[in-house]
Amino acid sequence: MAAAAQSEFTTVDLFLKSVLSAEARLDAKAAGDLNGDGLADWTGLIHREKSDDAPTYQLYVLLRQPQGGYRVAEKTNAEQIAGMGCCWVEDLRIERGSIYIQSNAKTAASMEAATHQFKFYKGQWRLVGIRIYYIDHSKDTTTETDMNVLTGAIVEKRQKGERKPTATRRSKKFGVYLLKDFDFSNMFGAEESLGQD
Repeated sequence: MAAAAQSEFTTVDLFLKSVLSAEARLDAKAAGDLNGDGLADWTGLIHREKSDDAPTYQLYVLLRQPQGGYRVAEKTNAEQIAGMGCCWVEDLRIERGSIYIQSNAKTAASMEAATHQFKFYKGQWRLVGIRIYYIDHSKDTTTETDMNVLTGAIVEKRQKGERKPTATRRSKKFGVYLLKDFDFSNMFGAEESLGQD
């Protein structure tokens, strides 16, 4: 990829020309200030489909430079898309200096939406929060789990049918999870936090 060799571009379009091809397309993009300098930074999700390999996602983060142009500040590895059409990135946005990536997964009886929040923190693009919303149609239950990776606070709300939801709070020590290692899995960064049932 040309983008790996070049890290500065005068425009986002020139960056995209360096990474897009017949087998690669831009699936999602977002713009907003990621580092508090008042300039609109950019992030984009590249979806690649090669005829001889599984499709992949790769996320790029471009910071707007004060003198003009963009610098590639971070990128994930190209990761295979899990499942056979059951998993996909639904949303990508920049808000409050963070990148939010929502990935969905579904089966015949359940649906899960996981939103991962990444922010430049202590010199690294880190996972700082996770929200997982899970619906099990066979049991008529929903579970919403909010995790603050920095403080370790976890709030879980469960609801059965039309009953009033119940909330539980707990805490745990999370490891450090970096954006460059993000694999677009719903459970990225949350593996040890859930599964207590």
